[in-house]
Amino acid sequence: MAVALPGAARAATYTYEVSHATYGVIGTYTRSSAETEIGTRAEAHLNIVVKILGLTVRREASNQVAIWRGQRLVSLQSLITTNGRKNTVSGVAAGDRFVVTTPAGTANAPADVVASDPFTLNRMGRGTVVSTRTGKITPAVVTGGETETIAVRGVTQSAKHYHVNTPGQADKWEVWIDPRGVPIKFRSMESGGSIDFNLISGPSG
Repeated sequence: MAVALPGAARAATYTYEVSHATYGVIGTYTRSSAETEIGTRAEAHLNIVVKILGLTVRREASNQVAIWRGQRLVSLQSLITTNGRKNTVSGVAAGDRFVVTTPAGTANAPADVVASDPFTLNRMGRGTVVSTRTGKITPAVVTGGETETIAVRGVTQSAKHYHVNTPGQADKWEVWIDPRGVPIKFRSMESGGSIDFNLISGPSG
């Protein structure tokens, strides 16, 4: 049975520094949310630039909007531009399904699918994740929850550490959540190495 994890404040904006295991700091990620008449609206913006010997080898920007009603994802829109090439991901709740459309076609996910957003990967146990970047639908298992002490930008904090495992990748994502329910750090394992997102600004208290 799924177990709810702590949830962050709804109406808030958080900014993260993005670091690559090999290339160092490569950009920023900002995530904001607010309550609206149609549900909780969450927006995320990613901007990264990877340089090698001063030459830009990758430039990526993404803009995502997701709408939630209670615990259900009802709409997802994502535009990703990588080195000038655009890709779109869209999804909408339809009965007992969540229908995802990408340039490759249409696919169906279960109604309780969650987006690959650390603020909404909020259930222990088995579930299904849709990638906001690619639209890929993946079964996942959330484990962990042990309390750890970690350092984020030189500040030591207590946080619960969760692991998101997929069939093809153990620890595909990792999330560290502070006592307020805020992800103060999360990590994504990509083909080129790990990418860390460290919280640099957000509501205090």
